[in-house]
Amino acid sequence: MNLENYVIFKGTKDGVTVLFHDDAPFEVLCEQLDKKVQEAGKFFDNVKTSLAFKGRTFSDEEEQQLLRIITEHTTMEITFLKTENNELLHLTNLLEKEMSPHNLTKFHKGSLRNGQRIDFDGSVVIIGDVNPGAELKATGNIIVLGQLKGMAHAGCQGMSDAFIAAVYMAPVQLRIGDIITRFPDENKRGIKSPEYAFVQEGQIFVMALS
Repeated sequence: MNLENYVIFKGTKDGVTVLFHDDAPFEVLCEQLDKKVQEAGKFFDNVKTSLAFKGRTFSDEEEQQLLRIITEHTTMEITFLKTENNELLHLTNLLEKEMSPHNLTKFHKGSLRNGQRIDFDGSVVIIGDVNPGAELKATGNIIVLGQLKGMAHAGCQGMSDAFIAAVYMAPVQLRIGDIITRFPDENKRGIKSPEYAFVQEGQIFVMALS
């Protein structure tokens, strides 16, 4: 394969997808990404878009480096970032995540309907769906063992390392700490597997749970 094809930018209806060759050394991918971003010039400047990394699995450190290359050369405003990472914990393991003594966890059995709201000082686990028009707000983490289609705000008092996880994630709005993002239309995303959202480099990342 031509070296130029190790990194490919592809425009979609949902934003921009960056395809990475699965066998190329990471250093080569960084060099190609840096070159292509610079060649794009001001094409990405002041663009508000979703960004997806696809084609191979990266470590957290590698993802940060790739994102840094993009943000160093553009003023792109990334509203949603999707990555592939097959080394994440299963959703059930997230339930065992160690909490600090003051971070209590509220378990709610049953789905939340339009107009219903849960606001809790601690983490929240919903055993059911969060339907459009329903709201979740927690100072800690949020886990939905069902469909998340309403609004969810984790770390609402500044806990930037909070996370949001759901068996099926298609929220109207997702917020972690002070960072807000809106998801693309669920019919366009086509993601059916459990996902996990967290803040990194000032952006909300969403990864598939393997």
